[in-house]
Amino acid sequence: MIGIIAGAAAGLLTAELVRENCCMLAVRQDTIDQPAYTGHPLKLALVSDTHIINRRRQRRCQRLLRAVRAAKPDLILVPGDLVSRTCTDFSLVQQLLTGLCAIAPVYYAPGNHELDMTEPMRQKLYRTMEATGTVLLCNRTVQLEGLALCGVTLKYSMFRNQNRGFSGLSKYTPEDMEQAVGVHRGMTLLLAHSPLALDTYAAWGAELVVSGHVHGGMIRLPVVGGLLSPERKLFPAYSRGHYRQGHTDLIVTGGIAKPRLFNPPELRIITLQGKDDSSL
Repeated sequence: MIGIIAGAAAGLLTAELVRENCCMLAVRQDTIDQPAYTGHPLKLALVSDTHIINRRRQRRCQRLLRAVRAAKPDLILVPGDLVSRTCTDFSLVQQLLTGLCAIAPVYYAPGNHELDMTEPMRQKLYRTMEATGTVLLCNRTVQLEGLALCGVTLKYSMFRNQNRGFSGLSKYTPEDMEQAVGVHRGMTLLLAHSPLALDTYAAWGAELVVSGHVHGGMIRLPVVGGLLSPERKLFPAYSRGHYRQGHTDLIVTGGIAKPRLFNPPELRIITLQGKDDSSL
């Protein structure tokens, strides 16, 4: 009897793994009431951690495109790990970004997988992206109506040490942030791949931060939330959802790539509005 129960449980888990990793895309909504924002309400599509590997994951990209198109966003934000570090064929990247750029302007900041590529391959990727109309925010800021849109290139040593392990990882400090993008100058929407440096983003002054990286904790447990970070740390502080520290809002998407359990791939749709718009 125990064997039958164990077999049934294993079968159910396998079915859930297949369903989540091959068939699902959750669309989750967030509303940010930010007093510092003075522009018109903005709808933002947050797309992260697609981890494209050459021409694989085409169906997943098509599913994502349909969902973004249905959401009708004003801007599309991609905070890194668009590709996996081993990707060398960027035809699917071009296809996905061309489709996204046809929906709304696309802004990108790099993740650790892009940082782990060789310099020639990374530059080839960036040229492919720019040819689609995607705006690269690699330690760069652009000014939009009512806000500055800023993207940071985080230090690779935050993600891996010199031996490609996970011990003794470096911190991203406010000094690093100022050196990368200068001082805070008013309402800023920050694209930063890892949410785990929220203390620094808040100290710098960012009003809204969008991140990915943690993949929702890979496995999500009731009450506890995400189980594991990419740095192999249990129960990461920020794995998926809306967090707040001081005057800084952080939205973390669980991302797209597998593997995952009880944690379907997700597209996050954020409505950013000013204080005067919150009663509309």
